[in-house]
Amino acid sequence: MTYKSLTVCATIALTIATPTFAQDRDPQATLGEFFSPDRIAMAIANTGISAIRTRMELQYDHMSADPMRGIVSISGIVARPLLPYDQARQCEITIERATLSSDFAQPFQTAAEINLNLIGARASLACVERDIALALRTAGYKDVPLDQFKIRASYEYTTGETALDSTVAINGFGILDYSASGTILPRLGDYGYPGDPAIRVSRAVVTLKDDGGWAAMSAVLPENLRDPVTIRELGTEFVSQALSEGGLRPLGAVERNFIGELMTEVEAFVTDPGEITIQADLPPGGIVIEPDLYDTPQTLIAALGLQARSTPLARSQILTTADLAALQTPDNLSATQRITLANALLDGTGVPRSGALVPDLLTPLLDDPDNAGPAAALLARATENSDIPAAYGYALIAAADNMPGAVAQLDRLEARMTTQAVLAAQADYLTTTQAPAAITLVSGDNPRDLRTLALNYFAGTGEARSYARAYYYALLAEAAGDIAATSLREEIEARFGARGPQVAQVWRGIAAEMQQRAITDWINGDLPAQYLTSN
Repeated sequence: MTYKSLTVCATIALTIATPTFAQDRDPQATLGEFFSPDRIAMAIANTGISAIRTRMELQYDHMSADPMRGIVSISGIVARPLLPYDQARQCEITIERATLSSDFAQPFQTAAEINLNLIGARASLACVERDIALALRTAGYKDVPLDQFKIRASYEYTTGETALDSTVAINGFGILDYSASGTILPRLGDYGYPGDPAIRVSRAVVTLKDDGGWAAMSAVLPENLRDPVTIRELGTEFVSQALSEGGLRPLGAVERNFIGELMTEVEAFVTDPGEITIQADLPPGGIVIEPDLYDTPQTLIAALGLQARSTPLARSQILTTADLAALQTPDNLSATQRITLANALLDGTGVPRSGALVPDLLTPLLDDPDNAGPAAALLARATENSDIPAAYGYALIAAADNMPGAVAQLDRLEARMTTQAVLAAQADYLTTTQAPAAITLVSGDNPRDLRTLALNYFAGTGEARSYARAYYYALLAEAAGDIAATSLREEIEARFGARGPQVAQVWRGIAAEMQQRAITDWINGDLPAQYLTSN
């Protein structure tokens, strides 16, 4: 038998034997399974746990990682941190569940966000300093039962605003909520070099809700320190000394008023424990705090307009049942009342967010020239996640009325639509609104006016966005001698490039129609005589 024959026979034998051999083995993991996102996420999480163990003893029952949703969850945690005042190593913290999540559902879209949520935590009294532990033990606490600890930090890409929200809920003691947001602003220092930044504060509020904590703590206080009037007097003196830097700095009227309001709320709180809040009273755009103010925190009271209240300001903005009854009979509401109510429904101000109710409330205002723009802007917001074509139509109306934010609204919606649908919606708007013929807007002898019309229609500022009309006016402006019109025409044409053959075909048809209309109006309207100059 030749070598070639042997090779053929071996090949046939191997082919016949392979299926039988494969059936006798368990399936093997593929490379994709080995390097799956879940495995990688777990490896990273375990690396982080190993790093934490260099600082404390840590064990847990279960951990899961879901990188596509940006969630790491750990349950059954027992931690024993190293603390300088706990030489006996008695501090032990148990946590039923800890979750760390981010914004991976929409990564890098509009904001970066991270959430830490601890549920069902308990810390032995050895975890706090001895003086505090003694006070808690005397008040009847054997440990610190933390029902929830949550902290959320976010950064808005669109505005640069950083927000921080936190909740600390201690069983049988109280609930502390904190919320603040602000934007760091660049600022020139001495000699024109960058200096310490300023901060635009847009929200600042902290509130404490009693859950039995005052009753437990007051039980171990001397009787005279449980008297509300005595507490008010002592508190006034203590806060005044702190804010005046031990009497070295005179207090202003605003600070004195704040101290008075705060101590009034403290007196009411200890008399009938409920809730106490400190909140900044800020204008809609926030307020800029310069470095010389936040370097001396005492001055922030006047700068932020801090108020001491029994409840957060949002509680005083809740709409009454009578206000909401108008939703059943909207015909009795004025246009202003409809718009105000729609804003509240969209923002959830004093009423549960109910954007689905806004169309019925505002659609009748679209026939009112004085209120069509504001109504359309709100309707676009209300429908942008449920009916994109309808939202785009509303945004065109808002743009025609030059409403703030209409351009950005159009851009956001177009990013979620096909080019064909965008062009069809723009054409439909011009048809249904019986817009005047494009040539009727041409007047005067300045070709820059034609360029302005092209820009207005291209962007959607003061006119409903229409790429077709923008192209038409750019053609006329270029023919009339506007030297900047050529680049604008090319920008409009480039808008439809690299979007596939179907988009290119649709745009070619529209461009041909606009070119024919432009040349026809150029001749019939005798525009050469209008823009021609002798020198």
